Amino acid sequence: MTPSPDRSDPIRRLRYVAVSRRAWLARGASAATAAAILGLAACGNSDAGTLADAQSTTTAAAASDASTTTSAAAADEATTTSEAATGEALTGEVVVDLTYSSDGGGQVHNPYLAVWVEDADGNLVTTLAVWYEQSDKGSRWLNDLSAWVAADGSSETLQAVSGATRTAGDQSLIWDLTDLDGDPVPAGTYVINIESAREHGPHSLISQEVVLDSSSTTVSLDPDGELTDATVTHTAG
Repeated sequence: MTPSPDRSDPIRRLRYVAVSRRAWLARGASAATAAAILGLAACGNSDAGTLADAQSTTTAAAASDASTTTSAAAADEATTTSEAATGEALTGEVVVDLTYSSDGGGQVHNPYLAVWVEDADGNLVTTLAVWYEQSDKGSRWLNDLSAWVAADGSSETLQAVSGATRTAGDQSLIWDLTDLDGDPVPAGTYVINIESAREHGPHSLISQEVVLDSSSTTVSLDPDGELTDATVTHTAG
């Protein structure tokens, strides 16, 4: 089973830095005010005006620093969000070709198989196919596709893209370069996942990054177990 991807959020880290900075400034302001009060206690009540000036100056400086820090963090956050959203939409289509070769002799059950796409951060983009025995009994073994269940596993996906199992051999699937909502995906790095499992047989998983941009390309994926061959071909529109 593939390990869970790192889903750290740079925007959340920026907010944490901004909040920590504001807390530090507040503590600094309190310390400065306390020092001013102690000094006045030694000098007497005649220095009340000095205390007011010290408080005003400290508060203004803290407010200025906090405002600057908050503005900088907000600007960085906006920049990060903007950069994440940039990238021209991909055109054309991607074809995933795969070969399933059974290692067992005699009568062999058809494999369960799933093919899906994630982005570089491990977020689900779309599921292209889930092949399993189309019965209540057959659905009980969907958990054998453990990586797909962890990534998606939704009944909505099963209703949309599932089909009956296939015999061993060559298969092709087409990705129209849209996500689960039907929106075009931007150019960038994607992870193509192919998983298979069968009764009394091995579990196989291919998970490999491919870079998709405005040019056409073909990438050979590393085989695993009974998934003996796989390629990803992007034909730009």
